Amino acid sequence: MLTKIVGGESAGTATWGWTVSISIADRYLCGGSILSSSWIITAAHCVKDAIASEITIYAGSNFRWVGSESRVVLNVHIHPNYSSVGYVNDIALLRLTSPLTMNDPNLSTICLNFVNSTVLMTEEWPPANTTVVAVGWGTLNGIGSSPTNLQQVSLEIIDRRASTCNNLLHDWQVQLCAGVPNGNKGGPFMMFTSNKQWVLVGITSNGIGCGQAEYSGVYTRVAAYEYWINSTINVDDISNNNNNM
Repeated sequence: MLTKIVGGESAGTATWGWTVSISIADRYLCGGSILSSSWIITAAHCVKDAIASEITIYAGSNFRWVGSESRVVLNVHIHPNYSSVGYVNDIALLRLTSPLTMNDPNLSTICLNFVNSTVLMTEEWPPANTTVVAVGWGTLNGIGSSPTNLQQVSLEIIDRRASTCNNLLHDWQVQLCAGVPNGNKGGPFMMFTSNKQWVLVGITSNGIGCGQAEYSGVYTRVAAYEYWINSTINVDDISNNNNNM
């Protein structure tokens, strides 16, 4: 499993306020991102076999085991077509038992930037050579224990036809390559747009090579999941509201 943030540096306080750490039964597992006060997005392989009530997220801190806020998960939604073979559709949504307090200055939400479906079917988005940032608590040099402090690293999107990438992607329309295998699994993979906002373009999914430059990391292409994300949240919200009536 991918647990590396190779070549990274410590992140500044509250720089990536949407990043959360996810633990199961008090054991650090993955990273994730805050979509709203009640919703976290992460990788499916992180939580596929987990019991919701045993999952805790920590938000509002760069420290892996500490958060200005913590919440237990109420519902786990794995993409229905997730496959552990090739990590296709490696995406999941977590509904929290109670909303995060978003007026906490250390917390923020990450934006989603969905694109035209025609673009997704015919070309890569973001395009090759786009600079992106991955953050997480993965190891700094490909070996050893993970750091306590949140790490950040800049990478570039790699063309799907490149020799370091073309054998890794099982479905290029929902997966993308970038840099070396890095970042903590489930964590955010972000791009700064011309609108001067950070958007979530990927979720750290899989990789090989222990941080060696000749290998790439595989990320879930978030833009491909607009319908699933919106419909999953809407259906769960309706169900949750009905249960509280």
